[in-house]
Amino acid sequence: MASKSTALCHIRSISLPCRSHPTTLRIEEELNKIKRWETSSTSEAICTGLCRLAELYKRMDDLLNLPLTIQAFSQHQNQKWGEEFLDGSSRLVDICGISREIIFQLKENVRDFQSSLRRRKGDSSTETSIANYTSLRRKTKKDAQRSC
Repeated sequence: MASKSTALCHIRSISLPCRSHPTTLRIEEELNKIKRWETSSTSEAICTGLCRLAELYKRMDDLLNLPLTIQAFSQHQNQKWGEEFLDGSSRLVDICGISREIIFQLKENVRDFQSSLRRRKGDSSTETSIANYTSLRRKTKKDAQRSC
């Protein structure tokens, strides 16, 4: 009799979605950090933002180098979405490279300006440094708008 009562009991189970890959979770964390990032024009904020973008890029690289991702791309080589994704990734790499060059130019220009201030106050080199810095900023803004 005991076997009949246990046979009548139905066991329920729940279906939970499969867990995301740890790399995917890290990418989501980096994206959330970037979304929360305070946009301001201070050099520290810009460096922080660029570091976060670099970290996001590393995580994306990890994801793209996973065996399952490579297998999925190889199975769907002729599909348009794969090409669009790769084009977007290469554009992101280009933008990161341009941003890095701009930051280096700005740092160099600021160093020149600071050294001209230390040498002589009111010297023409100070005025030249200021003019160079402002022209570099204008050029940087134009380049940034063009690349986006």
